[in-house]
Amino acid sequence: MMKIKFSFFRSAIFIAVFFIYQSSYSQKIPQNKIDELSGKLDSICLPLKDAGIKVSCKVVHADFNKELYELDPEIGMIPASITKLVIAAASYSMLGVNYSIPTICYTDDNNIKDGVIDGNLYLKGYGDPDLNSGDIQTLANEIVKKGIKQITGNIVADDSYFDNNYYTLRGMYSGDTGPSYWPYVSALCLDKSTGALSAGDLLSSDLSSLGVSVQGVVIAGQTPDKVKEVTQISHKIFDVISYMLKESDNHSAITMFKLLGAKFKNTPASLEDAQSVISQYLSGLGVDRYSYEILEGSGLTRYNKVNADMYMKILKSMYDDRFAFDYFLNSLSIAGKDGTLRKRMIGTEAEGNVYAKTGTINSVSALSGYVIDKDNEILMFYIVMNGFGGNATEMRSAQNDVAITLAGFSRK
Repeated sequence: MMKIKFSFFRSAIFIAVFFIYQSSYSQKIPQNKIDELSGKLDSICLPLKDAGIKVSCKVVHADFNKELYELDPEIGMIPASITKLVIAAASYSMLGVNYSIPTICYTDDNNIKDGVIDGNLYLKGYGDPDLNSGDIQTLANEIVKKGIKQITGNIVADDSYFDNNYYTLRGMYSGDTGPSYWPYVSALCLDKSTGALSAGDLLSSDLSSLGVSVQGVVIAGQTPDKVKEVTQISHKIFDVISYMLKESDNHSAITMFKLLGAKFKNTPASLEDAQSVISQYLSGLGVDRYSYEILEGSGLTRYNKVNADMYMKILKSMYDDRFAFDYFLNSLSIAGKDGTLRKRMIGTEAEGNVYAKTGTINSVSALSGYVIDKDNEILMFYIVMNGFGGNATEMRSAQNDVAITLAGFSRK
């Protein structure tokens, strides 16, 4: 796999040489090979289009940035859960692969060496979608290890990093995904289901069971500016993004969406803040702002709109990022191996060679990501179907056929 990375500040001569080199390399994909591939992909996609289904597909060779196939790449499509690819790429690019999402305990007592928190203990969430009951137990254990025997004030559960729009777009638009599908999203969300007060109650209970006297009560509130950190726990971004993509977890995706809004725009973060950050990220990749709409991060809404060219820019950008690409690639589901692709393409050339994100809501089916081809080179692909009605089985079968065909492609 050819990976060339160069600094923006290097000389114009170097840049010119790079593009000449890349151009000469792209000529090593013979036109007859491209035509042969196009014929095979047409035989998969065109019958669906002829049947009245809206189909958009594009394939690009990642090393050469050479277009190998396209079918209506410019048309706007409802993406479903491949929206999560956008959030994952933005998260890795903007936060960095070494970022960890913390949940922090603070106190307004400046001296806790006496074993007493003479004041409040604040439990503040910073948008960790994977915060769980075991993490709260770990925080309690760490507090005890610091010699704390008593808390004279309250335990204050703080979810102010996000706004209080806990159910995203539920009920916002007519004809959208039903209310029961929208997860509860908070900056301090416990076990992907309950809010800040539940996390605070559990911390109080865990501390009490360890012998700490909690004299106050659990309340919702906001952490003051001048506080002292007691302890924290965090989850690595790779673990969070990998779970989000492989399991297509809607709660994780919307939480990460709002986390980006909080980190780079405003707190408490709103959906509008997050939308603005994603727009800035996509504009940096050269994506036309009027060509898409990303209203939330999960793909649950039918009012998100994307196109193939946008996804090629995202996939190419991540491929060219030598620090983030391995993380991004291995966050994706692998055909026949894990995630939402664990049962697909088994026993074919695509098994173990397709790294991609699936997407499904009513009358929408999608698959986008990377394929390792017969030459051990990487192809980027996007295929989305809208408006087929009923069961998505036939659409998934066609997507599988596209991926299998790409896995069998050789330019040699």
